[in-house]
Amino acid sequence: MRKNRTVAKILKLKENRKKEIELEVKMAADREEEEKTRLKALEKNYIDTLEYFSEKQGEGSLDINKLISYYDFFSRINGKIDEQKKIHTECQSELAGLKDSLVHAHQEKRMFEIINDKAVMTEHKENLRAEQKENDFIALSRRVK
Repeated sequence: MRKNRTVAKILKLKENRKKEIELEVKMAADREEEEKTRLKALEKNYIDTLEYFSEKQGEGSLDINKLISYYDFFSRINGKIDEQKKIHTECQSELAGLKDSLVHAHQEKRMFEIINDKAVMTEHKENLRAEQKENDFIALSRRVK
């Protein structure tokens, strides 16, 4: 009986831990999605500006000052894109690690569910044996009299 309570308490703790990790995974997935959106926005801005720049350069309507400002813009946005790619990669690896933790937590919970089921079955069998012994004793006592 005591073992059942202990295993049930551990099972409850494992379930709570699994729920915590699920929340962490959800938050990490949301953060990863945000960073991905930021990266896509930077890349889109870069591509749009590059197309505009190429069009104006092809027309020959850019003076030297505008040309320099475009090159400065491209170098800055390249740096931001590289930085955002690093952040996005970090978020992806964090998410992958949390998913692995979630799988491990689920396996632990399942293991304790099995242990709990076995403990309940064992207790049930012991109760049946004790009941059978009592019934056998009663039956034997009646015959002896």
